[in-house]
Amino acid sequence: MTSTPAWFHAFKALVYAAVLANVGAFMWAADDLLAPKAVDQIGWVLILGVFEWETRRLPSGLPLTRISLPALAIELTGYACALHALAHYVAVRDPIEIANAAAWLAISGLIWVDLFHPERARGAGRTVLRGLLYAITLVCALWWGVTGAWLDFWDAAIWIVCFFVIELNIFGVPAAGLRR
Repeated sequence: MTSTPAWFHAFKALVYAAVLANVGAFMWAADDLLAPKAVDQIGWVLILGVFEWETRRLPSGLPLTRISLPALAIELTGYACALHALAHYVAVRDPIEIANAAAWLAISGLIWVDLFHPERARGAGRTVLRGLLYAITLVCALWWGVTGAWLDFWDAAIWIVCFFVIELNIFGVPAAGLRR
């Protein structure tokens, strides 16, 4: 069995530190800690944490056979937060936030299925769907960048990188394909 290279652990630590700083920036910028964007951030940190924990436990290419109840409770809490924020974005009719939030929920749904059926993750249809969903998040990020919404741009960019790390975990790339 091939081990994950040390540089990848350092890269992940840097990425996750950046996302925590990002969450801190949103909390600091929020007028209210229960503001939809702040709640959204908390929810996605919970989801990301469970995905990182679950994907690190993946046996080489084998599916998970079960998820722990505490992890499931944490993840469901994260989804409740994300759905709360999405409902707000729908209520205020913010099409960019709606598209971004819906794409991330769909991406996380794909990841969840991939945890239990990793053999399906490499299929052509799944690859096209995954690419389309990530393209939507990238377009949203670029929109925020072009319109000068720098915190939203940074937020979108760092989350794309975070989920890239999770995808690498699922496909076993750090252990198998990135060694030198």
